[in-house]
Amino acid sequence: MDYDVVIGLEVHAQLKTASKIFCGCSTTYGAEPNTHTCPICLGLPGILPVLNKKAVEHALMMALASHCQVATESRFARKNYFYPDLPKGYQISQYELPLAEHGQIEIETNQGIKRIGLTRIHLEEDAGKSIHNDAEGLSYIDFNRCGVPLIEIVSEPDISSTEEAVTYLKKLRSILRYLGISSGNME
Repeated sequence: MDYDVVIGLEVHAQLKTASKIFCGCSTTYGAEPNTHTCPICLGLPGILPVLNKKAVEHALMMALASHCQVATESRFARKNYFYPDLPKGYQISQYELPLAEHGQIEIETNQGIKRIGLTRIHLEEDAGKSIHNDAEGLSYIDFNRCGVPLIEIVSEPDISSTEEAVTYLKKLRSILRYLGISSGNME
């Protein structure tokens, strides 16, 4: 039987901001666990998140660099998850009205230039980090990453091979780094 390879990817890129997406806590990587948290990023009752302007600017830069149509209105919503490292029980993300849609990124293939369509680019917050210590038989949770700003870049299923997927991801990473909106590090 012959099969066609059809790949679409969702890429989460951490935005290079000094503070989190809805609060002023630091986004510095590698700090002591649970030292970059506050009632907002922990989702405590009565909190009032305020959107980080720099995160929006960075997301818009990526939208424009990938020829997306930028929305005149976008909306955040709660996606409910029951993960130990998500203290609120939900993630603030965009789905119904994303920041940008219908873009493209061109890659070079053996057959020439190929356009990979982008369905959407939207903003969302990251969850915490579970740390498992097998030697002690214990798990810990570090909430420092809760609320770190991410953009999710969703491609169309236009990728036809693993080589094209690698080329697309490398091109995406190079754009993010060139714009200075993400380090592109894969910690």
